[in-house]
Amino acid sequence: MIEFMVIGAPRSGTAWAANFFTTDTSLCLHDPLWQTHYGTLDRFQTVKRFGIACTGSALFTDWLASHPAPKVILHRESAEIDESLAELGLPPLAPIWRTGLLNRIDGLHVHWRELFAKPEPIWRHLMREIPFNRERHSLLCALNVQMAFERIAINRDAAQRLFGELAQVAVRSAP
Repeated sequence: MIEFMVIGAPRSGTAWAANFFTTDTSLCLHDPLWQTHYGTLDRFQTVKRFGIACTGSALFTDWLASHPAPKVILHRESAEIDESLAELGLPPLAPIWRTGLLNRIDGLHVHWRELFAKPEPIWRHLMREIPFNRERHSLLCALNVQMAFERIAINRDAAQRLFGELAQVAVRSAP
């Protein structure tokens, strides 16, 4: 069962957070929705404390609202995200991200830079009894952890199911 979640728009530190929250006693998957439908993530098998750091889960608001895992929601300015995406040769954010989508999620809302500057409240909110490791955090802050987009393995069945659900939501939400 998912025991903690980090949620944010693309280019908001979720890959770094997945690294940070993966320790000897915890496993945090980055963007698992490319491989697994959110409805089956709670059946993921591990002996460690299990979490996700995900840019896609925010699009499935009903699932997030009903899930009991503590959540941290990372915020970053749209212009900064678009600039970061452009540096990678990617298009700007989809319009859905500009609708205040992240603000509708219950959890601890923080600016994404707090992962680096004020990590302890974030850690305590998600990891609770696991002690914060300041030395490890300092070492990770020196790393530029990013998604290697060319290496993403996509489960086509899971992706098609997710995109189908998103299309249905768009149709129901249209004026």
